[in-house]
Amino acid sequence: MKLFFNYFRRYFTQDFNLSRHLLLFVFIAVCVWANYQFDIYANHFRVTNQSFIGVLKLWAMYLFAFLVSLLILGELSFKKKSNLKYIIYGALGLFLVSLDSSYYLLKYIRNINDEINISRFTYACLANVISLITIVIPIFTVYYFTKQFKPELYGLRMNGDSLKPYFWLILLMAPVVYFSAYFDPNFLSYYPSYNSRAAEITGLSSSVTVLIYEFCYGFDFFSVELLFRGFMVVALSKFLGKKAILPMVACYAFLHFGKPMWETIGSIFGGLGLGILAYESKNIYGGLIVHLGVAWGMEFVAFILN
Repeated sequence: MKLFFNYFRRYFTQDFNLSRHLLLFVFIAVCVWANYQFDIYANHFRVTNQSFIGVLKLWAMYLFAFLVSLLILGELSFKKKSNLKYIIYGALGLFLVSLDSSYYLLKYIRNINDEINISRFTYACLANVISLITIVIPIFTVYYFTKQFKPELYGLRMNGDSLKPYFWLILLMAPVVYFSAYFDPNFLSYYPSYNSRAAEITGLSSSVTVLIYEFCYGFDFFSVELLFRGFMVVALSKFLGKKAILPMVACYAFLHFGKPMWETIGSIFGGLGLGILAYESKNIYGGLIVHLGVAWGMEFVAFILN
């Protein structure tokens, strides 16, 4: 825990602007409140027909969070070369998020489905691993052609860090996950995301289908962690330093619109914490362990409560 303490102490004591942080969190809080009060995401930004216009609308929503965050931080400048690069790469990353979270490419799988009748279970697995095409391959293509992001490899290099403290953190978070789920009446309408009829649909045993699905489900979280912490923090901090963390936090909160409100609120603090860990350690493994632990933990709790 001393490692975490040192990371957070450095963040909150070195070149820390309290007023800008508070203003940004007020902005995020107002957006979260307005979204759930007026169903803004559900009525205006949710992509329901996998149209490219829907992808662009979703991208605009993320860009709103991104650019307003930069404005609050006093970094919305198109004249300074490093800021311009940050904005261009950040906008590119958010476009990939929009492409992925809208499931736009799945419409092509649906076209294939008309020919070979893909099962709902297979379709659900593909929906989670489609991020290999929408996020992972594109940002590694960017890495290959961009010298500034080397040598950290989006935080996939260990840099000599130990992962043991993160597993202890998961143990501490486990009761919080359980009781949050237990007292949330909407929790079981979202989780587990695994379809209990998968074994019947595929003819495989339930244990096999659970393992296959949860692996695919986890891969989607790997892609999210790679983009939000690896790309938007570890890589883009080359241009903006630790100020790259807060725009990521705002966009990460917006990504959770459409999920239970408590989960969106949790993503604000989780995004900040994981962003600080990624920035200070220059790797994403800690965040990946925590993220997967919470995600699979909620699935596990949902199986128990069901």
